[in-house]
Amino acid sequence: KVDWQSAVVELAAEAATRSGGQSGKKWDFGVVFVNGHDGVLVAEIAKALDEVMGMQGNLIGVAVDSNSGILSSGKEYRSWSGRDSGISLLAMRTPENDDGKATPFFLDKQGLIMGVSPTIMRLQSRVRVRGSQESATPRGWRAYFGVEEVQQRPKGILLFVDPLASKWVVQSVLDGLDMAYPEAVKFGCVCRDLPPSMTGLAANIGGAGFKALGAGVAGLLLPSSISLHAVASPATVRVGEELRLTQADGQVVVEINGQVPMKALAAVGDDAGQLEKFLIDRAGFLLGLEAPRQMDTDFSKVWDGGETWGSSDRAPSYGRLMKQACGSDWLVRSIEPLPDGRLVIRRDDLKRVPPRVGPSWLRCQLHVQDLRQARKELQLMLQRYLGARLFLPGLTPPVGALVCACSTTTSQDSTDPELGMTEIREVFGDELPIAGLLTHGELVPPGISIGGLDRKRTTRQGHTVSLCFFSYQPNSQRQN
Repeated sequence: KVDWQSAVVELAAEAATRSGGQSGKKWDFGVVFVNGHDGVLVAEIAKALDEVMGMQGNLIGVAVDSNSGILSSGKEYRSWSGRDSGISLLAMRTPENDDGKATPFFLDKQGLIMGVSPTIMRLQSRVRVRGSQESATPRGWRAYFGVEEVQQRPKGILLFVDPLASKWVVQSVLDGLDMAYPEAVKFGCVCRDLPPSMTGLAANIGGAGFKALGAGVAGLLLPSSISLHAVASPATVRVGEELRLTQADGQVVVEINGQVPMKALAAVGDDAGQLEKFLIDRAGFLLGLEAPRQMDTDFSKVWDGGETWGSSDRAPSYGRLMKQACGSDWLVRSIEPLPDGRLVIRRDDLKRVPPRVGPSWLRCQLHVQDLRQARKELQLMLQRYLGARLFLPGLTPPVGALVCACSTTTSQDSTDPELGMTEIREVFGDELPIAGLLTHGELVPPGISIGGLDRKRTTRQGHTVSLCFFSYQPNSQRQN
C-alpha cells in the first residue's frame, strides 16, 4: 500500500513524463481526486500537490468513491473505495504566451447571501433607466468573480458539489453561472459521501491557504483559452408511456396519474415487454423528471420592465408541443417505495405539487437501467460529437478528457470494460490522457455542448455517463 506522500511524488513524476520531461515548468491549474487514504485531509493532499506542481493555489481537491486513469505506459488503473486507495490528478499547462489564468471559488449559503446578493443589489441601485443595459444579475455574478471583460470570460467551468449542499444552493449557483457566462460549458460531479466530521472538498480561496470546505459548490473558472466540450449520455431507457406526477411533498411522491404511485408503476410493468420486465426485476424502476427549460441567456426576448426577461412570442402550436413532449430531456432519479405505496425520490426535492401558481402537475417518465444499450448510445453520442467538431474552425485535438459515470454503471465484480474510458480510447486513441470517476450525480448540460458556442442550461443529472473534453482554443480563434 502506497502512502499519500509517495503518491504525490509519483504523480509529479508522471506529469513530467506526460509533458515531455519539462519538470521545471509550472502547471497552471488542476483538480486532484482522492479515493481512500482515510485519516488524511483532502486539503493536506491538495496543498502538497499544489506546491510540487507549482499551481499557485489554482488546484481543487475532491474526494471520490472510485477513480481511474491511464498511465504513461498505457496501462489502465482503477482504485475502489473500501478496497484500496488512489490519487489521480487532472492538470493542465497553457503556452508561455498565454496570459490567461484559472480562478478557484467556493459558494455556500452564506457566500450567496453575504457575497453575491450584495454585489447584485449594489449594481441594481445604479440603474437609472431599466432596459438600457444588461440585467444587474449576470453583471453582479461576473463582478463577484472578478472576470468581467469579454476576452477574459471562460469557455469552461469545472464544478464539484458537496453531498450535503442544499438544492437551493446548488441550483442558485448553476443558474447564476449560466446567466453570467452563458457560453461556458459547466461540468462536474457530486463528491463522495463522508462522515460529518470530514469534508470532501478543499481549495485555496482568495489566497487564504488550502482549507476544507463545507456544504456548498467548489469550482474553477478556466482560462479563456481552454474550451470544454461536454457529452451527456444516458445509462437508462424509457419504459411505458409518459406519466403525470400530480401530487408530491418534498421528496415524497404521493400521486402519479391521480393514483397511488406503486399502482401506476405496476400498471407500466404489466404492459412491458420481456426484456423490459427482466430489467425491471433486476434493478427496478427509475423516475425521470422533465429537465428545466432553457434560460433566455442571449436576451432575445422583450423587456418587461423588471430584472427578468419576459416573452412576446406567440403560444406554441399543438404540433410544436407534441415535438417537445417526444424529445424532452429527462433528469433520471432513483426511487424507493414506502409501505403505503408512495415513493421517495433520492437526491431531489420537488417542494410542493401542485404548486400555488403554475401547472397542477409535472411531466415524468419511467426508466430502467440498461448498460448494454448505454454503451451503444455512448458510441453514437461520440460520433455526433465528432460531427459537431467538424464545424469548429481551427480547433486543435483535445488535450485531455474527464469521465464522470454514475456509481450504478459499474461495480468491483464487473468484468465488462469501463463505460466511457473504452469508448474515448476507441475514438481518440491511447495517447489522450483520461481521468475517470464514479459519482453520485453529474453536473452537465443535456446532450452535446461546445464551449464558446452553445448556450445550454446546466442540470444535475443522474444515471448518466458524462464526458468532458479539454481543448485549447485561444481568443484569436474564437474571433475568427
